Amino acid sequence: MKRWIYRGLSFLFFRARHKPIITANVQRILVIKLCCIGDVLFTTPLLRALHANFPRAHIAYMVSPWCRDLVHVNPHVQSILDFDAYAPASWWRKWQRSWRAVMDIRRGQFDAAIVLHRSGFASLLPFFGGVPLRMGWDWEGQGFSLTHAVPYRVRAHEVDRYLDCLKPLGAGLEGDAMDLITTPEARQYAENFLRDLNYISGQSPLVAVFAGGGVNPGTTMNTKRWMTAGFFEVCRELIRTYKARLLFVGTSGDARVGDLILENAEFRDQVFRAEGKTNLIQLAALLELCDLFIGGDSGPLHMAAAVETPTVSIYGPTDPSLLAPRGAWHRVARKALPCTPCYTPVTVHQSDVTTCRLGSPICMLEISAAEVLEPVEELLHKKGFLKR
Repeated sequence: MKRWIYRGLSFLFFRARHKPIITANVQRILVIKLCCIGDVLFTTPLLRALHANFPRAHIAYMVSPWCRDLVHVNPHVQSILDFDAYAPASWWRKWQRSWRAVMDIRRGQFDAAIVLHRSGFASLLPFFGGVPLRMGWDWEGQGFSLTHAVPYRVRAHEVDRYLDCLKPLGAGLEGDAMDLITTPEARQYAENFLRDLNYISGQSPLVAVFAGGGVNPGTTMNTKRWMTAGFFEVCRELIRTYKARLLFVGTSGDARVGDLILENAEFRDQVFRAEGKTNLIQLAALLELCDLFIGGDSGPLHMAAAVETPTVSIYGPTDPSLLAPRGAWHRVARKALPCTPCYTPVTVHQSDVTTCRLGSPICMLEISAAEVLEPVEELLHKKGFLKR
């Protein structure tokens, strides 16, 4: 039914389609990506390409408070438009917030907008904001209000899908690596944090561990979490064979998962607890000092990759070919089952994929500690750390 509604709306907006683009007139560009941490970091190659192709243009970014700090430190973004679209509120309050977002766009007098959501609502924001050139995906007709809609490639990596949205501008690419620039203040915080814990860099590997995750505004997906018993075994082996020091990261809520891992652990004095003690940029600075990151499909995983820290990611319901960090220093541990991946660009709009339809996420439960340790040891050896 929705598809037919969107097709009908596309006829109403037909005249707006395929406006000619004179790139010399594109001086103010708005990028819209409201959430979440990994998704915002996936946009950094697009921002880098925009700056390279339009070096004199003013690039603005509309984002939710959840991820604002990540955009604030990006050197290619000149201004930020805040839109807390995910905060719980009555329909009236939500309408007011949306209208304020539209007025913020209108005041920005943008020449072009790139909408990085498969949402008819998100695409309407720059339309009502008076932006003449509007680019994004045409997913099942929801790009009806865009002037230049590009196909949504279901099997492409998320970074590549975002870069597709530059095609109407004829913009050349500047690579597909994510980037995250930490501030001097955040780096000093990270150095002081480890110094206060008497950690001396280089003597043994510092491994960041993120056992929580799966929580975003409006969504909780605990099925993305690996079992605490598995993390316990991996942590114990790293400390036993590499004399590693472990850094547990995350929010104060994630600290409860860390407590479960260390409940009866004899190695707890070898673990630094940073959960709930950092903001996003301070966390990035800590991850930058680590030799390796281990965790599930989550914001901290992509932050670690963006600051060029090697990662071993544990995937179950989501598809690593579409979402996992790419490159020579990144590995994935997963169990290929007939039901995986169940959380895909198609299924996310068709059913509730936040819980396992089989009752328990066997795709995560069947991943053994040995299957995680194998790529961990490979990367540690690659960095020059040997078993002791």
